[in-house]
This record gives sequence, structure tokens and C-alpha cells, in this order.
Amino acid sequence: MPYLTDLAGVARKTSLEVIEVPGWQTRGRDEMSDVRAVVCHHTATLNKTADMPSLDTLINGRPDLSGPLSHFGLSRSGKVYVIAAGRCNHAGTVRDPSWGNSHSIGIEAEATGTDATWPEVQMAAFAQLCRVLIDHFGLSVNAVLGHKEVADPPGRKIDPNFDMNAFRGRISALSGITPPAVPATPTAPAAPAAPPAPATSSWLSWLPSLPWFEGEAAAATPIASARPGRDVLPAYLSGQALNVRRHLTALRDFRRDEFGGQPARPSEGHVQAVNALLATLRGPLNTIVERLDRATDAAQTNPSPHRVSLALDLKTQAHDLVRATERVWDFYFELFGQRQGAFGEWLDACDRITLDCYQHVFMHLGNDRSIPAPPPFCYMRTGFSPATFRRGIPLRRLGRQLNPFPLVQLPYHRLVNPWTIGAILHEVSHNLQNELQLEQAVPSSIERRLREAGIPVAISNIWVRWNREIFGDMVGGLLGGEAFVSSLMDVIGRGPAQSFGYTPRSVHPTPYLRTFLSCELLRRMGFPERAGEFRRAWSQLYPAPRESTMPPKLLATARTAIPAVVEAVCYTPFQGLGGKSLREVIFFEPRHQAMIDEAGVRLAKGVDPGVVPERFLIGAVRSALDHHRAEPDRLMRNFYAQLARR
Repeated sequence: MPYLTDLAGVARKTSLEVIEVPGWQTRGRDEMSDVRAVVCHHTATLNKTADMPSLDTLINGRPDLSGPLSHFGLSRSGKVYVIAAGRCNHAGTVRDPSWGNSHSIGIEAEATGTDATWPEVQMAAFAQLCRVLIDHFGLSVNAVLGHKEVADPPGRKIDPNFDMNAFRGRISALSGITPPAVPATPTAPAAPAAPPAPATSSWLSWLPSLPWFEGEAAAATPIASARPGRDVLPAYLSGQALNVRRHLTALRDFRRDEFGGQPARPSEGHVQAVNALLATLRGPLNTIVERLDRATDAAQTNPSPHRVSLALDLKTQAHDLVRATERVWDFYFELFGQRQGAFGEWLDACDRITLDCYQHVFMHLGNDRSIPAPPPFCYMRTGFSPATFRRGIPLRRLGRQLNPFPLVQLPYHRLVNPWTIGAILHEVSHNLQNELQLEQAVPSSIERRLREAGIPVAISNIWVRWNREIFGDMVGGLLGGEAFVSSLMDVIGRGPAQSFGYTPRSVHPTPYLRTFLSCELLRRMGFPERAGEFRRAWSQLYPAPRESTMPPKLLATARTAIPAVVEAVCYTPFQGLGGKSLREVIFFEPRHQAMIDEAGVRLAKGVDPGVVPERFLIGAVRSALDHHRAEPDRLMRNFYAQLARR
């Protein structure tokens, strides 16, 4: 089958607004073989308000997956975007080849994947689009599948996050067709019409063997095995605990070797930590499944209303628990899976930098403390700003389970430009503040120093509220020196409205003030000339601070507050540091900058940059770029190559 150049015409058989993305008729990974299924997805975008923010990604792909990623995009308002006519990278690994990319049409609906309800206008449009597609290609309504139903291994995907059985019923209702019903009595089973099967069997015949597809197993059983004399209710009851248990079994422990043999794969410590988390989730789930086993056995023996109701209630509880476990499993499966692709070497390099930061800090504390394990783990995500998730805090994406090791999320564009990943040092610092029990000590120190400096309480409270981001900037500067200040300016240097912007209750300092904080620290570290150069450049970029939305007293007292804040964070002894200050624990001096500049010269030539800490290579590649020692692409390749050799 050639490219599906009739898709726009098919979509216009609906009452929906259809938008043809330029070039869609020739866009695709290859020709389609034929059409045997329609696979439904949600985009899982973080944007909760825009109508179709994922469109560009669907067209061009992600760093780890080339586009196009679907044939259609469906906006929140129900608009249909026709994206591609050829094969798209949407289904991934599937249990049945008939559902693969060569045989299925992919529809990506804009949604967070976490909201319990979808806009009705979008759901109605989704159903209309699926209806005209199956009519056009001569498919059964049962050929409309969710990504979660086709993905292999079972449980690998959760999209779309709505009931697919009910959705297929809605599609059927559009043409007045009623989906096959379970026979009322076992003695007179309905003979279902055989749907057109593209391969050796219909989709419904697979349902009893799909352990994750519990909600639709009841509808499938009569179709797959309907025969005179079989009692439907006992068969249904006996399958419920089996389905849930097989679903749970599919969410098995991870093995390090399944993510390849390259150094970038997750460490044994990371794998063990995730498996330990999964084990805590399986405990209550095993208990509820055992109760479900007993309840279904009892209900088969005596199907009284009470026993049947108990079995169904336990099934619901087990289903909710297994889905919670599935979300955690899927999160780490995708996280670890990133290391198998082309970006594994980049992420491994970032891991080495984060570990170097941890080692430096913990080796110079004033007390005896082991380096926490497992160390931070880096992963990639599209977006503008980096982020971190600290060890031991509950994560929403993990169902409020405790995060077993620090996570550092890095935007793809920063990995492409490694001279900008000084942001890693900032994100690692957030984790260090917790690991060193400085969460309360740092804001208390800031408050005390500002009070001594005569700063009004209302203004002091603002600086205290900013303490975590200030700590990240200060420790980042101590770890990376002037390269960190340059990287910070890359991040926060935006239009005046944003850089001067002040948001009440925000934990992020006004960007305009952040650079001056880092310049003050750089001056006290022994770089007064360089600090002055950064300060003058920043003032030239933003010459009119009085036009900002900052409280006037905040701006008026900044010259006094900034040195006090630097003193409070970097030059005050803390118990968590063994009675030392951060400046005494983290060493960065002019001689280290000389080492960095020399390493930058070597890096540009593609030779060993010498025995320098991994974190210094960020400054080295920055120095080489600023001095135009080599082309950016060459610097990027050499940077990752040198880290990979360590």
C-alpha cells in the first residue's frame, strides 16, 4: 500500500475542522503495508492549557525518536491535524505485528495523561475520527485500540488514560451499531459475526491472553470461547484474579543487562533501588490478589449476590493497586531505556559530572560521612529549564512514592550545547542541600545575617523564601567558577519583562538579582576582575532596573542584602558540614581556572585534557568556545568523548 494520501478526505467526512499540515502527503518513515488497526494515544504533554502544543513534536519527533510520530493530531478543542501519510513511529514494540507501525494508523490526542477527565468536545471528535477511519478501511470497531492495549511488554504504556471499552461503544453508537453483548444465558449464546481479520485471528480472540486488559476480558470471553453448555459466570469469575496476577507478574523486576552492555546503562545500584521500591508496592498487591483468589473461588461455588459483590470489589481494589505499580514501573522503564539510544553517552557523561560533585563535597566535610548511594541519575526531556527531584521525597509521577535516588532532568538543547550545562551544578546543589541536612540551617542563616545588616523584615522574608534557588546558585558557583556564572546568564538572560519580573510567593529570585549574587561570590572567591566584567555586562543588558515589578525596598536594599546573603550561605559554618563553611568544603581558586583554560585548549585539539575533575570540563568546553578554539560541533564531540574515556 502506498502513502495514505486520502487521509484528509476521510477526516473531512466528520463534522470537525480539519487542518492539513504542509507536506503531510509525502511525510512518513516509509510506505504503509496496509491498515489493520487504529491506535489511540495521548501526548502526555506538561502544558495543561494550550490547544495543540505537541504538534511540532508529532511532526518532527523527539531527540530519542524520529518523526513523524502519528498520522493525526487531535487538539483539545477537537481540531484534526493531518500530519503524515506514510508509516509513523507511534506504536513501538507491539504484541501482534498486525498492530505495528506498518499496519496501523496513529492518532495522538493532546492531553496531560494525568487528568481524570477529558474535554467532551475532544472525546466526541476522537470518536468521530475513529468511526470514519474504520468505515473507510473496512475495519471492525474492535480494531480501534489503545496504545496501552498493544504495547509489549504489557504495562509498558498507559495511554490513552480512559476506558477503551466504553470508547469503542461510543464509536459503535455513531453508526447505530451495538457492540457484541455477553449472552444472557449459557444455553442460547449469540453467534457473533466474525469481524474482518487482517491477520490469522480477530483482535477480540486475543483478549483472554492479554493479562493487562482486565476491563475488557469479560466481553472477550464469550466471543473467544462461546460454545453450548459453558457456564459464563464461573468462567468470568475464575479469570479475574488470573488477569490481575498476570498483570502484576508482567511488572517484574528490572535487570541491568536488559538495558545493554554499554557503560551508559543504569548502575546495579540504581536498578536495585528501583526493584526495592517495586517490592514495597507488590506486598499489599499480593495480599489483595490472594483475597481475590479466595473470593472468586467462593463465588464460583455459591454465586450469591454478596459473594459476587465482594469479588468485584476486591477486583477493583486490586486493579487500582496494579495500575499504581504500573505507573512506577513505566516511569523507570522509560528512564533506564533512554540509556540504550544515541544519547546514552551524553547522559553517562552528565552522571560522571554529578558524581564528581558529590565526591568533592563529601570528601572535604568536617565530619565522617559516606557518599549517599545510589548517586544522582540524569535523564533527558524536552523543554527549556533543567530540574531535579531529590532523594526520599514523594513524587506525583510515582503515585506519591518516595524517590529512591536523585534525578536530574536535562533539556535536550543543553546536552547539544555542553558549554551551557553548568546548570547541572545548580541541580546537584539542590540534592546536596537535603543530603547535608541544610534545609533549615540555610534559610535561618540568611534571616540572621539580613537582620544584622538592618534589612527590613518584609524584605528579609523574600530572600529567605528564595533560599533553595540561592543555595543552588552559590554551590554551583563554588563548584564551577566563572563558567557557572556564564551558564547562569544563559538561562536567566531573557527579555526585560521577565528578567526584572517579581512574582510574590515564588521560590525563584528575580533574575536580575541572581547574577549580581553570583558576581559577589565570584569576587570573594578571588576573581574580582572577572566578577566586575560580568557585573558590567549584566548592567548593560538590563540598564533600567527601576522599571521592574520588584518591591522598591527590595531593589533599594539589594546592595546591602547581596553581600550579606553570600556571607550567610557560603562563609558561615554549618553543623551539617561538620562545622565548616561551604567555602571551606568546596575548593575553587584562580589556579583551578588556569587548569580549566589549559584543558580547553587540549579539548579543542581533541587530545586528553589532563587530570582535571569532571565538573571542570564544563568550564573547559566553555573556555574553548568563548575563545573560538574549534567549531561548536567538534567541541561537543570532544567533550563527550573525553568524559566517556574516564
